Amino acid sequence: MSDAINSIKNEIKRRADEESKKIISNADGEAQKVLHAAKEKAERIRTETVKTEVTTMRKKIIGSAQLDGRKTIINAKEEALSKTFDKVNEKLIDIANRKDRKFKYEEILFKLIKEAAIGIDEKKIVVGANKKDLSYISSNLSSIKRKLEKELGYKLELTIMKEPRYIIGGIIVYNVDKTKIFNNTLDGRLMGLKDSMRGDISKVLFE
Repeated sequence: MSDAINSIKNEIKRRADEESKKIISNADGEAQKVLHAAKEKAERIRTETVKTEVTTMRKKIIGSAQLDGRKTIINAKEEALSKTFDKVNEKLIDIANRKDRKFKYEEILFKLIKEAAIGIDEKKIVVGANKKDLSYISSNLSSIKRKLEKELGYKLELTIMKEPRYIIGGIIVYNVDKTKIFNNTLDGRLMGLKDSMRGDISKVLFE
């Protein structure tokens, strides 16, 4: 009887060992699967993160380069425009100083005075100019006045400011109480031209 019981015990023990090993083996296999899946997932996340970071960084670098490129182009255009207007400014200085013989500055000055007188629309006007032009207007005041009256069709009282204006050329005309002013200087003309023709000049230079 005891031998039979021992045999049963041993069989139970054997089967228990086998079952235990089987369970352990299966568990180990499942653990390996889980570990492998976890490693794959970790690698996938790492790869995706790196790709995202690389893409983001690439976009930042390209965006920065494009911005720098646009800034460089804008600065180059501004420099070219500035040099263009500097040349025009030099030309105006030569004209005002009677160095450019292609232009009769005295005739230009008269037209500027006439235009300002019409703009002010007063019978008494005060004319301001730079030192050289004030000297010329003062020396030729009578003839300038007669010519203005003839072309305007009415009598005109013309007074000259004592203090010269620091301008390239042209004139500034006021009414007597200085409630009206007409800026007809070469400087002012150039500034207005610069603003109005900026787009056109840009097209000529860069297209």
